[in-house]
Amino acid sequence: MKKKIAEAEAWPILKIKVGSGDDEAILEAVREVTDKPLRVDANCGWSAKQAIANLPMLEEYGVELIEQPLPPDDLEGLGLVRSASSMPIIADESCRTAADIPRLAGVVDGINIKLAKCGSLREALRMIAVARAHHMTVMVGCMIETSIGITAAAHFTPLLDVVDLDGAALLKRDPFTGASFTNGRITLPTAPGLGVARR
Repeated sequence: MKKKIAEAEAWPILKIKVGSGDDEAILEAVREVTDKPLRVDANCGWSAKQAIANLPMLEEYGVELIEQPLPPDDLEGLGLVRSASSMPIIADESCRTAADIPRLAGVVDGINIKLAKCGSLREALRMIAVARAHHMTVMVGCMIETSIGITAAAHFTPLLDVVDLDGAALLKRDPFTGASFTNGRITLPTAPGLGVARR
């Protein structure tokens, strides 16, 4: 874990995967080597009871946001976690398209849009509009994908609150160039279309 944190030196905010049963040890190891802002993603790995029990520990380690703590359909549990948490709860797997957002309003604080999940830039823009109509936080995330997908998503980041677009950086070799990330800032390419080019 400490080696991974060192590899992520260029990134100003870290998102840590939790829900493994070793959550506190993981966060302790992270905090031994960095004081950067932390967000966690449980990837549906907790029950509502576990998530609520973990809240004090997450606060102790300075976590600022919790992504998808419970299974996608446990809306009642998500609402309980949100009521108990001082940190925003963001739905990922619970929210695929704009049609999912009304049922999440009041249950979570926000949504995570992924182009690979919602299917298009048009649907992503629709999701932003619907989430804003419900006064929700809007985040963009990604899968491990090339700069084509990352750059497409980067084009609508001015409309968002939280950006997590590190997917291409996790590739051994990205066959494309596109949006770049320096010191927490996104620079979009200026070529036609998405601005992506083959390496």
